[in-house]
Order: sequence, then structure tokens, then C-alpha cells
Amino acid sequence: MRDLSVSPSSSARLHAEVTIPGSKSYTNRALLMAAQAEGVSRLYQASASTDSEAMAAALRKLGVTVREEKEGGSDVFVVEGQGGGFTPLKGEIDVGPAGTTMRFLTALCAGIRGADITLRGTERMHARPIRELVEALRSLGAEIDYLGSPGCPPLRIHSPQPLRGGTVTVDGSVSSQFISALLLTAPMHAQPLSVQVKGEQISKSYIDMTLQSVADFGVVFRNNGYRSYSTDGGRFQAREYHVEGDASGASYLWGLAAVSGGTVTVHNINPHSAQGDVQFPQLLAQMGCAVSLGERSVTVTGTPALLGIDADMSNMPDTAQTLAVIAAVAKGKTRITGLSTLRVKETDRIAALHTELSKLGITSEPGPDYIVVHGGEPHAASIATYDDHRMAMSFAILGARIANLVIQEPHVVEKSFPTFWRVLREAGLAVVESPGPQ
Repeated sequence: MRDLSVSPSSSARLHAEVTIPGSKSYTNRALLMAAQAEGVSRLYQASASTDSEAMAAALRKLGVTVREEKEGGSDVFVVEGQGGGFTPLKGEIDVGPAGTTMRFLTALCAGIRGADITLRGTERMHARPIRELVEALRSLGAEIDYLGSPGCPPLRIHSPQPLRGGTVTVDGSVSSQFISALLLTAPMHAQPLSVQVKGEQISKSYIDMTLQSVADFGVVFRNNGYRSYSTDGGRFQAREYHVEGDASGASYLWGLAAVSGGTVTVHNINPHSAQGDVQFPQLLAQMGCAVSLGERSVTVTGTPALLGIDADMSNMPDTAQTLAVIAAVAKGKTRITGLSTLRVKETDRIAALHTELSKLGITSEPGPDYIVVHGGEPHAASIATYDDHRMAMSFAILGARIANLVIQEPHVVEKSFPTFWRVLREAGLAVVESPGPQ
């Protein structure tokens, strides 16, 4: 796909209603649990993202039948669970840039007796941390070797015995995905699992999503103040499961309303979801927007005079880029904190934000786990996306205010929101191929 140019609508004030697709985070959790269950599960409104496709493809290599169907215009995964009886693959699984898939599959593959699996991904994936999860799995009996840089993928996983379960300690300050991976594969262990958290548990909302998901599939973990998680055991149960709409993806649409001064209603959103990102409109309310909650929708109406705010994003780090871009058109400065995980995502997102905001004429101050954005009057520029879907989508919303904003490598949105550019067009923005340098 060529670079895209995004510009405001030539019509009246933006007013749009959008139905958001299913969450890739919930979809990937559901795929993993349905594969472990005995019997057939149907996952409705599932994400069609490349991350979820990577999870489905990996499960197929492990002997799980995963079919993709359409029903009522939405995507459905049909999973024939193996009851824990996975194929002991001797071979390779490539997850590409899918970080969640890498972490979750590491825990799953470690529990497959007799397997000898190499897990690898993109070059950037091979620089992302996984040491804490590997050490936890080794303590449970897994045999895992690093094939590149110590502490990072690619990995060779060749456990001769089932994981023993019991008590394991994990550092909670690096990534919540390490703990989620253990909880989502706990039924494969010989004994009930208890996870003790060392340090501060970050990204608690993602832990909440995991605890809700495992309970939906029949296994209950006790959350002991985010200091430990324990279960009495049990197996996942096949079921019909409706995937919640993606609150992370919705943040860009609410952001459209904020930067344009228009109104956007996002449907297929549970305003009371465990997804931390569903709280993003409340930050926009602090900036001066009006927010209205429906039963399964959230509406944001922008204001001509957005105000800078202080925001701790530790519970919704995936929307930090969205807020930083909105802050570019707000009055005053916006200080965004709680961003320690952004340094080790698809790119160093704090550094990338600082660089691309400067192209727009916007001053920012990056720190180790924060960024301060000074609002102003951004101008058109060509935005690099660093193979990061959230860089593309967050900067694209400024196209509701700036003509001819160019987004490089727009295909990266397929990682989480494949229909994003179509949705922008349907919302009224002009999204066309960029003519390139003259």
C-alpha cells in the first residue's frame, strides 16, 4: 500500500457513528483458551487483525482446528478444542510482530510434552523482553533456550515433561503479558497454579481482562490485591463467546471528535468494560469534550478549545499516543506519565512520538517514562510509522484538522484494526493515496 494522505472533510462539522470491531486482546485470549478446552467454541465478533490471525495460524500448527466464518457480517472463529492434547510439534512458529501472541504461545508451548518448537518473529520482536516469563516457566519445569540475545526471542522450547504448577514468582513491573500468559495456560499444569508478583504490578487493566476471560471459560483465579493470583484448578470449558469491541481502536475515533470539534458515537463498546482504554473519553472530558455513555456505545463531542491536562496512563498505555497527538492541538501543555512499557513496544514509542511531533512543529519533552507535549498549531508533514500500528492511527486523526497529512506505510494498521482507513473515510475524512515527492 502506498503512503496515504489524510485531510478534513469538505462538508460540515464531522458527525459520525461507527461500529468498532472486536478486541484483538480478548480475541487472542479466547483463541488460546478455546484451544485448551474440550469441544467446539464459537468466538463471535472476533478481531480480524493480523495479530489474531497469527495466533490462529500457530494453533493450527499445534494440531488445533480453527475455522474462520462470517455470520451477520461479523467475523467468527470456530475452534475445535483439544482438551490439552496438542500436537508435539517439532518445528518452527513465526509470529511476526505479534507481541501478545509471542508471550502467550511461549507459555502454551512450554506445556506441550515432547514438543521441540522454535518461536521467532520480526527483528523488532527479537529485541523485546521475555526473560521474566522464561524464568518463571523454567521454574515450573520448562526447558527453554535463547537463540539470539539473552532475555529476548527467538526461543527454543523443548519441555520433556508437563509443567508441574504450584507457586511461581514473576516480576510484575515489566509486562502484564507475562502473568497473563501463565494464567491463560494454567490448566495445562499438573498442579493448581499460584502466581506471586514481585515488584509493582503494571497495566492492571490487562490483568483484569485476563481474569475476566479465564472466568468466562470456567476457571476462576483469586486476585489478592494484584500481589498474587491463585486458583483451585479446573479446565477451560468450550462455549459460545462474544468478543467485546476494541476500546483501544475506539480511542482514535473519539480522538477524531476531539481534534475536529465534531461528534463521534462508537457502537459495540461496553462503557463498563475491564478494558482500561474504555476510560479514555474521561481524559477527553478533562480537556473540555462532552462525553455521553449509552448501553453499548460511547459518544464524544469535541470543543474548539481543548485544554492540556496531566494524565497517568499506566492503566491504559495503548492510548498514550492518541492522547499525545490530541495534545498537539490543545492549549497549554499536557504531561503524560506511566509510560514505562512504551519504550519496549513495536518501537520506542516515546522517542517516536517526540520525533514525529517535531515534524508537525510541535514541541515535546520526552523522559524515561513520560512525555510532555506543548500544544500549538501543527502543520502538514509526512509521518513515519516505525512498523507500529498505533503510530499510524494516532497521527492519522490529525487529518481531521490538517490538510494533506501523509501517513507512511499505512498497512501497519492491519495488526489490530484492518478496516481503519475505510472507517476514516466513512467518518467523512478524505483518505487518498499520496502522490509522493514532487
